[in-house]
Amino acid sequence: MKKNGVTLPMLIFIAVLCFSVLSFPTTASGNDGGPDAVVGALPELYGQTGGSTFEITANAERGGSVTPSASNGAEGSTVSFTISPYGGYETASIAAITAAGVRLEVGCAEDGSYYFVMPAENVVIDVSFQYLREA
Repeated sequence: MKKNGVTLPMLIFIAVLCFSVLSFPTTASGNDGGPDAVVGALPELYGQTGGSTFEITANAERGGSVTPSASNGAEGSTVSFTISPYGGYETASIAAITAAGVRLEVGCAEDGSYYFVMPAENVVIDVSFQYLREA
């Protein structure tokens, strides 16, 4: 005879799913509690700033700052940026993402700065930081 009840594994799965939904944030927010530059500003990034230059937006999570060499760049130009972790933090991830969501190749220069080649669309430089790991 077949039982029509909920099994223990099913109850455990539902409990874990509920815990995950409540524990992990489902929206992105920047340092000031506003929308994250990558997620919240994509509609604004599709518009050009005029002429043949495109906007460069820097987004740094808590623990440091990112400073691009310019706020606009022409297609094919090399854009550099510096990353400055605050005391007790180190860089966790670095990404340059186009308005269409394409991740650009980011290089590291000898002076410690980073760079990418500007595409024909707006770009967000997204950097996250983590606490320093003890050796």
